[in-house]
Amino acid sequence: MNKFDFDDLAPQRALEARCELVEKAYTRTPLCLDREVAAALSQMSAHAWNLARDQAYGDGARFRSLNRYKARIVDGAIEVSPSQNSPYFQSSKYNSTLGGQARNYAPLAADLAYTPGVHRLIAQLAARLPLSQPGQSYNVNLHLMRFSASPGMPCDTSPPGFHKDGEKYISVVLLAYCGADGGRVSIRDNERNDQASFTMRELGECYIIDDEFVWHKLSPVKVNGYSSFAFRDLMLFDFIPEGWQPTY
Repeated sequence: MNKFDFDDLAPQRALEARCELVEKAYTRTPLCLDREVAAALSQMSAHAWNLARDQAYGDGARFRSLNRYKARIVDGAIEVSPSQNSPYFQSSKYNSTLGGQARNYAPLAADLAYTPGVHRLIAQLAARLPLSQPGQSYNVNLHLMRFSASPGMPCDTSPPGFHKDGEKYISVVLLAYCGADGGRVSIRDNERNDQASFTMRELGECYIIDDEFVWHKLSPVKVNGYSSFAFRDLMLFDFIPEGWQPTY
């Protein structure tokens, strides 16, 4: 377990992100990088080349791992620790293409997944969540993912189009965007009004959404006009409050 003081987790940016999540249900507040977090992003980016193919996904080439953690809010600090891995499951209510089935993804090795930098990144993201008050605990999923494409073979999300995931807070941290077009994030409120649309291109760019109050989608990743191969690598974090169940 690693314990991080709130004062060391960019409290001003955490407050800004919380306010935006309350007001708009999404935030693009930038991360604060130190050597540990920067090293973790670099290591994850390098390892994306070694991920196993996502066998549940048949269209295009997608690769994925899954590691689980606990994040607990205590007075003035956040504790982050590893948790036991288990298959990933989404209800078919939220994932019409792959929901209702247990999906098995190999975990990353401990020396990659449980470094102080990864734990600090989880703590920094948790500090931004409106529910992060003393006594709150989250189950955290870390999906390291690669969307790769070749001419005539784009790579899409599952499910495609606007959707919800049935997990309270979702954060995406970009690792690489290379040779690609597409991969554009779009966010709508529950009345389906457009709220934001953007393409992340730089290592460390991120966003957080409150899945209860927005719909989101990622446009298919495809090669640009000059490439024969493209990829978009990311770390996706699910923050699920213990005891929480979606009611939407």
